[in-house]
Amino acid sequence: MGGSDTSLARQSAAFVWRDRALFIGDRSETATHAHHATELSVALDTEGIDIGVPGGPDFRGVPGAMVLAGAEHRLSIPGPKVAVLYIDAQSATASSLHQWLGDQRIRPLADDAVLQVRAQLLRVLRDRSIDLEGAEQICDQLLAQFAAPVAKPAMDHRVQRVMARIDVELDAPPTLHQLADELGLSSSRLRHMFVEQVGLPMTRYVLWMRLRAALVDALDGATMTASAQAAGFADAAHFTRTCRQMFGLPPSAFTPVDLVLVE
Repeated sequence: MGGSDTSLARQSAAFVWRDRALFIGDRSETATHAHHATELSVALDTEGIDIGVPGGPDFRGVPGAMVLAGAEHRLSIPGPKVAVLYIDAQSATASSLHQWLGDQRIRPLADDAVLQVRAQLLRVLRDRSIDLEGAEQICDQLLAQFAAPVAKPAMDHRVQRVMARIDVELDAPPTLHQLADELGLSSSRLRHMFVEQVGLPMTRYVLWMRLRAALVDALDGATMTASAQAAGFADAAHFTRTCRQMFGLPPSAFTPVDLVLVE
C-alpha cells in the first residue's frame, strides 16, 4: 500500500448508493480481473495509475481511466491514494458512459478532466463533514466530463412501495410477479416502471442492496458469514464471489475503512 498522510482527517472512505459505489483510499495493485460495473479510477497524486488489458493496450502513469464493464484489466497505483467509482453496468448512467468509451475496453482520462475533481476527491479524506450528498455531487462532477446527466421522473408511489418491501425483506425478497399482483399491475408494466424510475432492473437492485448491506456489516466488524447471511447471500463464499464480480476484489480488500456511508 502507499504511505499515509498524517494531514488527512481519515485515510479511507466508502460511499454506497443504489447503483454505484465510491471507494477512496490506499490501493496498491490488483491481479487481472473483470467485474459487472463500469469503473472510473482516478489517481489522487501526480504519479498516476498503471492500467491495462490482456493483449493491450497498456497505459502507464495516466491520471485516470475508464474500464468497460466485463473487460478484464489490471490496475497498479504507484502513489499513496486512489479513488475508484463503480457504476452498475445496467444503469442508465453506465449506458451513457459506454458511448464515451465507444469500441474501446479501456480509455485513459485526460488531465483536465481529472484535475477538476482530484481536489474534491481529496477533500473527502480531509473534511470530516463530508456526507453522502456531498460525495454524490463530487461523483456527478466527475461523470459530467463523460456523460450527460441522466434525468429520472418523479418516483411513483408503487415503485416506492416495491423498494421498501425489498429493503425490509432483503434476505428473501418477493418476486417481481408477486409484487405486480399485489399492486394490480402486469409484471411487464412493473418491470418497465422500476427500470425507468430506479435506473436498474429489479434483480440488479436487489443485488446492490444485498452487497452494500453485507459490506457495511463486514466493515463495521461483523464476520463474513454473519454479514452474508443477514443480507441474503447463501454463505460467506457467495458474498465474496459477488463482491469480486462487482468490484474485482474481495470484501477484505476494503478494510479497514475509516468512513462508510450508505444511501
